[in-house]
Amino acid sequence: MPAPIVFLASADYARRTGGYVYNMHLLEALKRQGARIDMLMLETGFPTVSQAERRWLLEALRGLPEDTVLLTDHIYLCDLAEVFAALPLPVVSIFHHSLVEEQGDPSDDRALMLRQAEGQAIARSAGLLVTSDETGRYVARHYGASADKVRVAVPGNRIVPRVAVGTRPAPLSILSVGAIIPRKRYDYMLAVATHLKDLDWRWHIAGDPERYPEHAAALKAQADAAGLADRFVFLGDVADDDLEDLFQSSDLYVATSAYEGYGMAVAEAFRHGMPVVTTASGAVSTWAAGGMLAAPADDAAGMADLIRPLLSDRARLQALADRAWRFGKTLPSWEETFDGIGEWLAKPS
Repeated sequence: MPAPIVFLASADYARRTGGYVYNMHLLEALKRQGARIDMLMLETGFPTVSQAERRWLLEALRGLPEDTVLLTDHIYLCDLAEVFAALPLPVVSIFHHSLVEEQGDPSDDRALMLRQAEGQAIARSAGLLVTSDETGRYVARHYGASADKVRVAVPGNRIVPRVAVGTRPAPLSILSVGAIIPRKRYDYMLAVATHLKDLDWRWHIAGDPERYPEHAAALKAQADAAGLADRFVFLGDVADDDLEDLFQSSDLYVATSAYEGYGMAVAEAFRHGMPVVTTASGAVSTWAAGGMLAAPADDAAGMADLIRPLLSDRARLQALADRAWRFGKTLPSWEETFDGIGEWLAKPS
């Protein structure tokens, strides 16, 4: 009989994020493969777990059978180091991307603290599930994670209808998806948009503005000051059905992230047959192929120069869409992504 698996998460984990989607598909795959899974849910995990919940969690974990495998995001392991140091349970961490890249300047004091916490979390992990080959190289390079500890499982994809790129009346529609956080660099994206004001387009940004509300408010003010408030539109958090409608009504996907552990929204654009213009940020540049233009990360005018011909020439836009559609069909399904994951997860026990 396989060892029981306990999945640790928190009720405030943002639902419309790549990490949440990935984790839910992982749990579904494990259940299909016959795994026994129990949930252990903290009330609050962000920005940190309270002392009361730390005490509750320690007691809950002490009551688990010795052969239990604990599965959780590495962010919890970073925050709860003292809890896990007191327990012998094997832990498998899901490493979506580094907190150092998410939250810190790589050279500042906070980044050094996060680097130390991540190192301790990875050392404590019996297994490490990462979302791209590049992320696997990252944990090996920065934390010395051995290859026998790491499993790469790139995010899977749904079967979706192809987008009818460039076939609707003007204006053309640009789409970007992701929480309104500094790492996504919407300020840079807006700077790119200012170099395209003479063309007819609408740019929609779908993403949660509540994680950094002051940052989101500053971006809206920046769009207003640039005279783009009615063309560069922050839609806020968008429900799944509405997001699919947005994909189906868009012609071009643009991303400007400083770093991505994989880039699930970019993959989703490819799967829809939508051409992509993106900065070469982290893992994206290592796997994205047909249907993409790699843009400069620090030259807004240069990035605009890549986008301009696509907005000006529908034949060129549609040719890139054809390449995106062909490449998108090569991306794995969720079933392929997590094939055999239950057997691998049982090994740390």
